[in-house]
Amino acid sequence: MTDVPFPFPARLPADRIAIGDIALAACVAGAGRPVVLIHGLGWDRNLWLPQVERLSARYKVIAGDTRGHGDSDKPAGPYSIDLFASDWAALLDRLDVRGACVVGFSQGGMAAQILAARRPDLVSALVLVSTSGRFPDAGRENMEKRLAAQAAEGPEASARVAAESIFSEAWRADHPAELERFVAWRAGQDQQALAHAMRATYGFDATPLHGGIGVPALVLAGSADSLTPAAGMRDIAAAVPGAAYAEVPGAGHMIPIERPDAFDRALEGFLDTHYPAAG
Repeated sequence: MTDVPFPFPARLPADRIAIGDIALAACVAGAGRPVVLIHGLGWDRNLWLPQVERLSARYKVIAGDTRGHGDSDKPAGPYSIDLFASDWAALLDRLDVRGACVVGFSQGGMAAQILAARRPDLVSALVLVSTSGRFPDAGRENMEKRLAAQAAEGPEASARVAAESIFSEAWRADHPAELERFVAWRAGQDQQALAHAMRATYGFDATPLHGGIGVPALVLAGSADSLTPAAGMRDIAAAVPGAAYAEVPGAGHMIPIERPDAFDRALEGFLDTHYPAAG
């Protein structure tokens, strides 16, 4: 298959914005109604490069780096999903954002669930992608496997464990060059901050909050996702009042990478219906 520039080059500019005792890096592009893009564990704002480029023609798009990631500060742990959600709320407060469509991927989707439930002034539409309402035991086992590989064999071994869980077997087979670039990129990250972010998922449970989420929501799953299986995503959609559920056949955890066209169609279709640019 044709190579794609993945992981995406760090092309999104960002300002560092102070929130409390740390600073988060955030890219703000375009004008109009706000769309907030929250990346997952071990990624940064550049995961969203194609979406920022597409959506900023119609929306004000905010893509930031969560604590411990990218160009944001990486203080000592422990981290938690509650802490990430509080950081994002503080960032949006600093940017004077209200009533946004929040798009959360994986760990970012966990933080987005908390934001939608606890700060309804910030969120008027919600898209949850490849995430969990309650982090499963299998997910914790995967994190511990990554950490054990990191300690015993080094960052590259840990990155390979991560790759096996987030990319479908078919995608890995078809994209060997991209896979190797991912491994090298992930191995080059701050490994202590990455470990703190891995452990942030432990004990996460937003299920008591789901019934109180009162905004239009889309829950998007990959049928081949082994890290946050589709069954758990269907549970979220069933619990959040009025939420729509969609599934991308054959996609693993990384729907925006493995099936970018399907991802963009689902996201933009939801925006057109529930959060139009001219609304």
